[in-house]
Amino acid sequence: MLTRTFTPEIRKAEGEERKVTFVASDSTRDSAGTVLNQDGWDLDRFNKNGVIGYQHKVYGSWADTDNPDNVIGKGRAYVEGGRLMVDVDFEPKEINELAEKVYQKVLFGSLKAVSVGFLPVGDGHWGEGEESRKGASPTWYYDGQELLEVSVVNIPANPNAVRVKGLDSSEEEMRELMEKAAETPEAEPETVEAPETPEEPEAPKEGIDPIELQRELTVAEATSLL
Repeated sequence: MLTRTFTPEIRKAEGEERKVTFVASDSTRDSAGTVLNQDGWDLDRFNKNGVIGYQHKVYGSWADTDNPDNVIGKGRAYVEGGRLMVDVDFEPKEINELAEKVYQKVLFGSLKAVSVGFLPVGDGHWGEGEESRKGASPTWYYDGQELLEVSVVNIPANPNAVRVKGLDSSEEEMRELMEKAAETPEAEPETVEAPETPEEPEAPKEGIDPIELQRELTVAEATSLL
């Protein structure tokens, strides 16, 4: 499982006291050098469960995950205008004081970031020109993503690419993705040889460096989804 943290646009829904809409993702190149395909989101699994967490403490292998109040609301995701939107209904104070505190901080503006956790769908590819594997700005384009979970988090994306710790299944999925990507050769520009010069065999093409597929953006898969 991979993650992306995004500092969103936040909308307060009119007439709905505890609903906030987040712009959770778009097609810009992120700090890990990757681009999510906004037309390639698979939202079925998320919309059937819709767990909204705080700081991703909703997994069996994390500390403090036995507290059900770490789930602070329910969400519905959809794509609008080329961006992934998430409507979040925060739980009421009567059943979850943590949800109330996070909600008030979102309204105040001291909490602004959300994280999306996803599984890659398809193979993906490197960009062209400067965005190629060996270009000045190498960029990896995902073919699609399956959304698993969304969390409100304290810290937005930064240049340090890290993995979610303590999730064995997630780490295995990451290894499989990197191994598969490493087997995919990078397309290189065609070289036209002079007629009198025999064409030389093409140099072996390199695969994808697994380190470059690691991403920051905190998040993970809800226990109920495992």
